[in-house]
Amino acid sequence: MKIVLSFLFFFSFLYADKFNVIESVKISEDLNSFKNASYLEYKDKKVKQFAIKVKLKKKNYLGKNYYLTAISDYENMTHTNTIYKNYNHMMLIKLDKTAPDILYFEYEYDTPKRPGFRVKVISQSEYENLLPYEGIIYGVAYGIIFCAFLYYFIIYFSIREKYFLYYSIMQLFVLLSLIGFMIVSFKPYPTTFAQTLIDILENLSFIFTLLFAKEILNAKNKLSFSSSLINFFLWINTIDIGVILLINYSLLYEYMPFYISFLIPSLLGLLSIINGNKNAIIYTIGWSFMASFVYMAEKDLIPFSGIYTIHFAAPMESLIFTLALAFALRRIVKEKNEKEKLLIHKEKLASMGEMINNIAHQWRQPLTHLSFINMNLQMASYDEKLSKEYLDEKIEESNKQLEFMSSTIDSFRDFYKPQKEKENFYLSKAVKQAVDIMAVLLEKENIELELDIRKDKKIYAYENEYSQVVLNLITNAKDVLVQRQIEDGKIKITIDSYFDKSFTTVCDNAGGIKKADLNKIFEPYFTTKDSGSGIGLYMSKTIINSHFKGKLRVENKKEGACFTIEV
Repeated sequence: MKIVLSFLFFFSFLYADKFNVIESVKISEDLNSFKNASYLEYKDKKVKQFAIKVKLKKKNYLGKNYYLTAISDYENMTHTNTIYKNYNHMMLIKLDKTAPDILYFEYEYDTPKRPGFRVKVISQSEYENLLPYEGIIYGVAYGIIFCAFLYYFIIYFSIREKYFLYYSIMQLFVLLSLIGFMIVSFKPYPTTFAQTLIDILENLSFIFTLLFAKEILNAKNKLSFSSSLINFFLWINTIDIGVILLINYSLLYEYMPFYISFLIPSLLGLLSIINGNKNAIIYTIGWSFMASFVYMAEKDLIPFSGIYTIHFAAPMESLIFTLALAFALRRIVKEKNEKEKLLIHKEKLASMGEMINNIAHQWRQPLTHLSFINMNLQMASYDEKLSKEYLDEKIEESNKQLEFMSSTIDSFRDFYKPQKEKENFYLSKAVKQAVDIMAVLLEKENIELELDIRKDKKIYAYENEYSQVVLNLITNAKDVLVQRQIEDGKIKITIDSYFDKSFTTVCDNAGGIKKADLNKIFEPYFTTKDSGSGIGLYMSKTIINSHFKGKLRVENKKEGACFTIEV
C-alpha cells in the first residue's frame, strides 16, 4: 500500500515536509547532472554511486526550530556539506541560519545496489518530546494491542461469541502491521518482500475489522443493506490480497484513500445507533476516531510524523474497543447468570415433581396402615369390644405412622429448601440424605444400592446442593437402568479422600454411555432419555464448578458409567 507507506514515512527520494521547508530533492548518478528524484524510476534500479541535493526554503524555517532527518546508507556516504549527528537509525540536521541552502550528500557502494535516501522535516516539539522516547512509544503501543489480542482470544474460548475472535485476530494483524512499519521505518526503503507482507497484513486487519463490525452490529439480522456493503468490501479486500501476491503491492489502496476502511464501519455504526442499538455507540466512536486520525495524517494536518500518529491511534482504538467489549462481556455474563437461574428454577420444578412422587411412595405404606387401624377401630366399635386399652394401642400405632409421615415431609423440606449459608458437613451425611430420598423408588424398581464409605471427609460448603447433585446422579442411574431394562440393576456409591481431595463416585451397571455422547453429556438440553429435560447434569456440573470449585467428570467402566465428584 504505497499510500499507507507514504503517509507513515516517505521512501526513497520522496520527502515528508509538513512545514513547506523543502523546495526540491534531486539525484545525480554521475555526481554532476541532477534531476528530480523519482521513486518509481529507482525502485528497481541499481547504481554504483549517486549524489543527492536537497534545496531548502530558508525563509520558511529561520527562527522556527525545525530539524531535518535523513535515513540512508550513511556508512556509504563519502561527502556532505552539512553538520549532522547520528541519532539511532538516522542523520539529524538542525535547520538554522548556519545550515546551507542546498544540502549535498554523496554516496558510493562497493557493488551496485538500489540507492536509498529519504528525508523528513520534524518540529522541535517532536524532536524533544517524541524522538527520544520512540522506543517507549512503540513498546507501550505494542503492549496494549498484544494484551487486547491475548485477552479476548482467551475470552472467546470461554464465551464462544464470534466478535471476540474477530476482534482478537484483528488486533493481531494490526500489531504485526505496526511492527512491520516500525522495522521498515529504520530502513532507507522497503524491500519488495517487506512491502508485500505489510500490505497483506493490513488487508487482513481490515477484513477482520469488517467481520468484527458485521458481527458486533448484528448487521446480518438488523441491517441487511449494511451487511451487503460489508460483504462487498470483504470480497474486494480478499481479491486485493491475491493482487498483492501477483504484483507485490495493493492495487485497492492505490486508488482508495486509507481512511475509507475505517469510515465504512463508522457510518454503519451510526446507522445502527439510529436504529436504536445503543451498544454501537462506543464502537462507532472507536472507528470514527481511527478514520479521523488517518484522514488528518494523510492530509498532513497533524504536526507529527505519521509513524507516531499511527502508534498513538491504534492502541487508543484498542482501548476504546476493549472498554466496549468489557461492557459486552458484562452483559453476556449477566445473561448467562440469568439463564442459569432459569435453568436452576426448571431443575427445581423437575425436582419438586420427583419429590412429590417420592413422598407418594413414602406415604403409601403408612396410609394403608392408618386405613387398617380405622377399620379395626370401626369393627371393634360395632362388636362393642372397644376397650380403653385397645383404643390407646391403636392411637399409639396411628401416632407412629403420622410421625413417620411428618418426618418424611421434614426430610424433603430440608433437602429442597434454599441454603444461603455455607456450613461444615461430612460428605457421607449429604450422600445418605440423597440415598434416603431415593430408597423407596429404587426398591420399587428392584435396584440395589450399595454405599461404600472408605474415607469420609468434612468440607465447608452447601450441603443441600451437594446432596442435590448426588440425587441427580442416582436418579439418572436409576432411569437408565429402567430404560434399558437391566436385570439385577445396581448402583454403587463410593466415598473416598486422598491428596487433600474428596471423591464421590456413582456407578451403575447399565452398560455405559455411547462414546459419541461422552463429550456432550454435560451440555444444556442434551439428553438421552425419552422424556428428559437435559438440564440435570448441566446444572450438577455448574454447581460443582461454581459453588465447590471442584470437578464433575464421567467415564465408562466395564459394567457401566461412573460419575465422579471431586472437591
